[in-house]
Amino acid sequence: MKYSVFHHHICRAAEEKGCTVDDMFSEVHAWGIDYVELDRDAIGTEDAEILALSRQLKKHGLQPSSIYGFYDWARGDMPGEDDLLLRQAALLDCPRIMIIPGFYSDLANQEQCSVEKARMISGTRRIVALAAARGLTVTIECFDDARSPIATIEGMAAFLQAVPQLQVTLETGNFRFSGDDILVAQQRFRDRIRHVHLKDRFLPAQSEDSMGQTLQTGAPVTAATGELLFPCAVGQGHIPIAQVISTLVQQRYDGVMTIEHFGVASYAAAIRASIDWLKEREKNL
Repeated sequence: MKYSVFHHHICRAAEEKGCTVDDMFSEVHAWGIDYVELDRDAIGTEDAEILALSRQLKKHGLQPSSIYGFYDWARGDMPGEDDLLLRQAALLDCPRIMIIPGFYSDLANQEQCSVEKARMISGTRRIVALAAARGLTVTIECFDDARSPIATIEGMAAFLQAVPQLQVTLETGNFRFSGDDILVAQQRFRDRIRHVHLKDRFLPAQSEDSMGQTLQTGAPVTAATGELLFPCAVGQGHIPIAQVISTLVQQRYDGVMTIEHFGVASYAAAIRASIDWLKEREKNL
């Protein structure tokens, strides 16, 4: 199995442990992680900065798994040939990017939402064409914000239908935000899955020891359903991640799976707990 972890998590773990990011890169690689997930807005805009990061990753036996970027295409702006995310992917030799196309400005105004959705689809279509010319794969994930046009299975399906070359990052924890089922989503998008984000969620209502567990997790997100979703290490929550992984193996998925847990109380502990749980799961596949 190929595992990645967010660059953000590595940097936060280094702060917690009082070590350098280089030290943390070495540590996560020793744990069995070979890839790093990158944020466009946190890795530099100048070629020299981006290439320095590339060298740093290679020094520790790491590769970029994907780079994600937020856009504001709802206003009508379109990506150009000089788009930063595309340039970063080329300089870092990263084969895929993930885009967050924008957000609705007013959910109560359906007419405006329709206009903004069309603009966001146009921006997505444009960046997919630019990326394809560079040999890059573009993905979207279910995004846990009610203002996102891709916060639901149906929202994602509309973008995928409108942009045939667009692919999917299967995000295990975010469908719960809108009340959708990750297992239904996995089956629905099975032919378009090119990347995976493994995010677990701890749900107090489903635990007999909710107080003890929530104190170990981190700050919760209130879902659109009203449910409290706590971040936690992979395997420590209530998302059926083991079943998702088993199905991916059955479907012959051979891509990267990225550990994700923004907002946990300890990034260092959560990364280690996540990779240990995943390695143990491998024994049963």
